Amino acid sequence: MSGDGAIHRVADLLTSTREAPAGSGRAQVLLTGFDPLDEVLTGGLRTEQLTLVGGRPGIGKTILTLQWARTIASGGATATVVCYEHSPREILDRLLALEVRSIARPDEEFEVDDARRAVLGIGTSGAAPSSPLAEEAMRRVQSYGTRLHVVAADGRSTDLTALDGVAAAAGPGAAIFVDYLQKVPVPGALHDEDRSRTAVEGLKDIAMRHQVALVATAAGDRDGIAGRRLRLSHLRGSTALAHECDVAILLNEKATAVSKVALAYNTARADTFQRQVVFSVEKNRSGQADLHLEFAKDFANYRFDPRGGFMTEKLVDDVLYEE
Repeated sequence: MSGDGAIHRVADLLTSTREAPAGSGRAQVLLTGFDPLDEVLTGGLRTEQLTLVGGRPGIGKTILTLQWARTIASGGATATVVCYEHSPREILDRLLALEVRSIARPDEEFEVDDARRAVLGIGTSGAAPSSPLAEEAMRRVQSYGTRLHVVAADGRSTDLTALDGVAAAAGPGAAIFVDYLQKVPVPGALHDEDRSRTAVEGLKDIAMRHQVALVATAAGDRDGIAGRRLRLSHLRGSTALAHECDVAILLNEKATAVSKVALAYNTARADTFQRQVVFSVEKNRSGQADLHLEFAKDFANYRFDPRGGFMTEKLVDDVLYEE
């Protein structure tokens, strides 16, 4: 086990890896369901690794990670969402709305609006759904609901010890989502840098010790939020975060990062960019980094369209330009 201080012979490790059944002690890969992001991540999220998802407030970090958790639970693995800012009932509402949009046909746009309104009250009222789409959404959530767990976290007691217990209960091969890293309480930490360093080191240790894929959202600092493009160096406590994480994905609105020259005489293109978010893979220990993908927002239904693409524009400093 990583971090146990013991000396391991490589030959013994090789033998145990060959003899171990799938899912027992081996690093596993969990699909996010986002294409081509899973390709870039050489299969998806990896157990024993820490993935950071950074971005400005409102960019969709919570929406994204809940969508990943839902996909992982749908695939048969355990996913646990530790949320410091939303109640379990709010998470349920979001899942139901997500499922409504995911199962609807393109010609059912009006039905989607009605079904979404129907399901958004279920989490708090317990009322029965009033449309076929809403009923199907409930069946979908029920089908994976035993594998998707929600922890109602708070900034006083849900510390690294509590998160260690969450990972231990989930077991090897699970995915743990912490939303968000800077909310993890660290007693005695006086500054953001100290708090972030202790939190990220603890989360990385949890991922390795319990053989889980750990994903944490992260907030930007003042300069990053004010700039046109948020980078890994703009996350609060960025030095420690950049060192400890295995994968770093930074989210930015395409409309604010794109060159104004490219949009000046093309309003249709500007409208398209308003609906897209750039996923910049700035660090990737298991594959290629410095790649930029784009996915369309569907925040009315608490989701991204998981069918994205590689950007045709290139990034230079904090703006985009076209060759």
